[in-house]
Amino acid sequence: MGYIRNQVFKRSILIVVTIALIQITTLAPIVSAESNYINILDIDIDGYSNVVSPGQDATYDWTLENIDSYNRTLDVTISISNIDSEWRARLDPEGVITLPSEGDVKQVRLIVTAPNKNEGSTKVTLTFIVEHEGQTMQYEIRNTTTSLTAPVIEEKKVMDWFDNPLPDPLDNEWGIFLLTVLIWLAFSIILVFILDPFVKAFTKRTKTEVDDIILRIIRTPILVLVFFYGVVSSLIILEDHIPKSVIDAVNSLYGVVAVLILFYVAYKLFKDILVYYGEIIAEKTSSNIDNVIIPIVEKIGVVVIGLVALGYLLGYLNIDLTVFVAGGVVISMVIAFAAQETLSNFFSGIFILTDRPFIEGDTIILPDGDWYEVRNIGLRSTRLFRYKDASLISIPNNKLAGDKIINYSNPYDKVRIRKTIGVAYGTDVEKVKTILTEVFNENPHIITDDEKLKPDIRFDELSESSIDFFIQVIVDDRDNKLGVVDYLNTEIYKRFNEEGIEIPFPQRVVYVKKE
Repeated sequence: MGYIRNQVFKRSILIVVTIALIQITTLAPIVSAESNYINILDIDIDGYSNVVSPGQDATYDWTLENIDSYNRTLDVTISISNIDSEWRARLDPEGVITLPSEGDVKQVRLIVTAPNKNEGSTKVTLTFIVEHEGQTMQYEIRNTTTSLTAPVIEEKKVMDWFDNPLPDPLDNEWGIFLLTVLIWLAFSIILVFILDPFVKAFTKRTKTEVDDIILRIIRTPILVLVFFYGVVSSLIILEDHIPKSVIDAVNSLYGVVAVLILFYVAYKLFKDILVYYGEIIAEKTSSNIDNVIIPIVEKIGVVVIGLVALGYLLGYLNIDLTVFVAGGVVISMVIAFAAQETLSNFFSGIFILTDRPFIEGDTIILPDGDWYEVRNIGLRSTRLFRYKDASLISIPNNKLAGDKIINYSNPYDKVRIRKTIGVAYGTDVEKVKTILTEVFNENPHIITDDEKLKPDIRFDELSESSIDFFIQVIVDDRDNKLGVVDYLNTEIYKRFNEEGIEIPFPQRVVYVKKE
């Protein structure tokens, strides 16, 4: 019985060991430090220990090569451990690195960032785990060591020129800051009040006042910008006493103020030079267009300068302008669609003022046949005085720009009077021309001494009841036209009667034939 019992025990142990071996070979992952499927090549020449300054980075590089003879796709996962809590470390690239086939090579870099302190070191451990279809094939470990150098403390000086001469309690950074600010203030005063007379002496030699205006505008902004630049730049002296976030906030605030001051200077130069001299020129011209255009240009210029300043400020503050641009485009389209009639009248008013088919004071005839006097040409409408019923009406500019308008009084042209005079057949033609010439010469408002504008007399036509003469005279002033017309009609009729020249009326001679 004892022998049988021993044999059963031995067989049971053999079966258990066999089952365990089968489970190990079928279920356990293949892990071997000696069986490599990738090569992890150390490529840093200086080794994997670095010394850096506070806040700086140390980098470590490796090359991964797939050497699997079965040409399988291998995934490499890298984990970071043992890093001190004040240090930071990251991988480039991050995540799983895939090597698809034998011979594939990838680069990996560890970046270790030191803290902002004076001493210390950290040891970073990288674990490379190689897997194929979820099974672990290989793992390896690499270590790096990064140490901090002791920072060199430089003794601060006033403007980096000389040591702090102030006694206690200002024989420190606060005293250096105070002296630096005072030096910048003195420099600003020297720049403005000493350089200013020199520039004025130069500007007196010029005939224009533009340079004097520019100097007056930029004097105070230069003083403010230079002084506050000195104050803000000097805050670095107090970096051990003031948080860095406060210094950065002050620098940003100074940038905003500087932008606002610069655009204020641009606005003053635009208004006090361009607009001012534009108004002076407008007063010297007889045209009304510049008096209308200059206020518009001024308003548009202010809006444009303001929008540019706002856009520059938002960009300086790293605010995304995409939403504002898209919103501005949509709003502009809505405004343009809603105000298309107003815009049409506005541009029509500009065309009327520039093309000048009529001006204020002209007498015009509209397509309705009524006579009007132009009282005022605005940017949206034109006001007219109607002679028929002595009423004042306003007409949109886009209607006037598209209508056919007769300008009865054009101040830039001489007035022409044209007539056709008919006399009876049998009249002496030369006698008629002589009488008409004498009539023209006796009126002082008819131009007779200019070869190009002298009166014109032509034997024009042999009509049914008369022989017709065409006459044309030029009147020296449009206000004298009606008087000259009355004079011509009266004098020609009178002289023809005196000379026995018949002015026939339409007539026919009828012969009655008798059988």
